[in-house]
Amino acid sequence: MASNSDFQEEDFVCPICYNIFKDPVVLPCSHSGCKTCIEDYWKHKDRQECPVCRKRSSMSLPTVSLTLKRLCEVFQQAKSNRDAHVSKKLCGQHKEKLKLFCLEDEKPVCLVCCYSSKHTGHTFRRIKEVVEDCKLSVEADLVILKEKLRLYNETKQKCDQSVKYIEMQGKVTKDQVNSHIDVLNQILENEMSKRIKAVRKEEKQVTKMVQKETESFRQYCVIMECKISEGEYFLEADIDALLLGYKDLRNKPRTQWSYPDPQPISGAFIDMVKHLGNLQVGVTQNMLRSRSYYPVILDPHTAHRDVLLNETLTGIRMKKKKERKAQDRHYDNPERFNLHPWVLASEGFDSGQNSWVVEVQDIHNCCSWTIGVLEGSVSRHGVIDKGVWSLVHQEDVYTAHSGSEEPVTLTLEKFLINVKVTLDWDKGCLTFFDTVNDLHLHTFTHNFTEKVFPYLSNNCSKHMLAILPVKSQELEIMNKN
Repeated sequence: MASNSDFQEEDFVCPICYNIFKDPVVLPCSHSGCKTCIEDYWKHKDRQECPVCRKRSSMSLPTVSLTLKRLCEVFQQAKSNRDAHVSKKLCGQHKEKLKLFCLEDEKPVCLVCCYSSKHTGHTFRRIKEVVEDCKLSVEADLVILKEKLRLYNETKQKCDQSVKYIEMQGKVTKDQVNSHIDVLNQILENEMSKRIKAVRKEEKQVTKMVQKETESFRQYCVIMECKISEGEYFLEADIDALLLGYKDLRNKPRTQWSYPDPQPISGAFIDMVKHLGNLQVGVTQNMLRSRSYYPVILDPHTAHRDVLLNETLTGIRMKKKKERKAQDRHYDNPERFNLHPWVLASEGFDSGQNSWVVEVQDIHNCCSWTIGVLEGSVSRHGVIDKGVWSLVHQEDVYTAHSGSEEPVTLTLEKFLINVKVTLDWDKGCLTFFDTVNDLHLHTFTHNFTEKVFPYLSNNCSKHMLAILPVKSQELEIMNKN
């Protein structure tokens, strides 16, 4: 049988809690862990797998290995015995007990050494005090490092979630591309195939990018786990080992214990707008005269998680309760509105005159809606009370809002059906117009200094608030203007 000296502490460390095994179990792949740690780990996994090699386990409930448990007990007892005899170590030169520590030579000395010429003018401290200071320093570093590890693990989990989200996006995008292409005739088959390949390529590229970041986070986690294990081992080592490594530890750069905070991945999504926005017009210029063009395409990555977009990315409504998936509550990104149920257009305007018409006729009575523009620099998180101009319908009352200013109530005899929004960025005018009744509703004046984006909000879950398409003749007139 192997002696105690044949074993290292890492032979008995659980890969989950990083402590000496407690009620250890051995998995079919030969890796081990604490019984409670393995059970808790399996509760949060879709399948029973090894936390080290990820190999699936056929065991329903792990059984405690009595042999390994006994080895752990023997190892811990031997370790305690070694610690108990440390204080009895003697000075190699004077055969006296080592009671003090020379700060200049950075090594333990006896009382006789203190008065020798070799240590003239040196400063001494009790060994126990030096060790305690050293431990406190390492413990402080470990607290910071463990917090960084937690942040990296959280960010890595978000990356794992984003991979699944990207896969879902890829499926939705491919399905919608097929839906659009199917309305075209046979001559567009080649174009459909090309666009599907583009989606797959981008899906692969974005997934690869996120997986690369995930691997980077994983490597950081491994490095920090090693540093933590090293620090914890140092804390638990006997005094001889502590003193032997004291100089290296004190001279080690502090940067080896510090790591930057992990940064969330921004914009790691499939560009659905590129693939779906104005798809039918973009497929071929020959179809332009018979197809509709949407002057505004909405960006799904900015949409509040309770907002649902239509397939053409031109209309929104609130999700019904059954449509609100659990994953929507866990997935978030910096571009998404987290408080207001809004969605931005995919493109903003910082020059010229631009117009778009919004259909609102089915949304009256109990529901409210908002249409307007928003400055691109405005934060998507929290309350938005500046850099926004809008027309609001609520409880059959129409009001014009400009940031935190007092809203202007509009007096209308009829419900609105279609509202035309015209932005003249250069002149600093934003106008709302009732196209059905040929009625001017309201005009905001402001000296725009940055790009502004159209946005929509719809609290109705039955009807879409949608951008209306522009016919080819209207598009030609718009292009001339």
